[in-house]
Amino acid sequence: MKYVIEKNNDKKLANYNVKIDGLSVKPVNNVKNQAIKAGKVVLVDDDLKEEYIRKRINKKMDKIITFMLRILNDDGTSEDDTGMVLDELNKLKGIIINKYKKNMKEAEYKSILAKLILIEDEFKKSYNEKILMNYNFGNYYEEELSSGRGM
Repeated sequence: MKYVIEKNNDKKLANYNVKIDGLSVKPVNNVKNQAIKAGKVVLVDDDLKEEYIRKRINKKMDKIITFMLRILNDDGTSEDDTGMVLDELNKLKGIIINKYKKNMKEAEYKSILAKLILIEDEFKKSYNEKILMNYNFGNYYEEELSSGRGM
């Protein structure tokens, strides 16, 4: 389906049934004085698709990383928070594999998945160190040495 803005004074959309292959995107329609609101935009240009995908993935990765740092720096976090972070990472991996793989270059696809795997491994390692340090900090016994006559 294709919509074309015709140059008339009344600004109407003409509807044409045309099949366009590309990446479907739902645009943000929060612009002031916008006469036409689009429900779906199809990106056909390869450079536009790659840039859009890169920005989306980087934005989601930044949110996940800030959530990870909050969990690692805060003492009041639980196992549920860790599970949520790992679920979000797996969800992002699934989106990349299922939705964006066909629109990305092979090298960039592999590098992004490698980044996600490294981020996941580092988070698991850091979280385990945090748990171990908290466990060791709370469960130690200090014996006082005293010298003198034995009983």
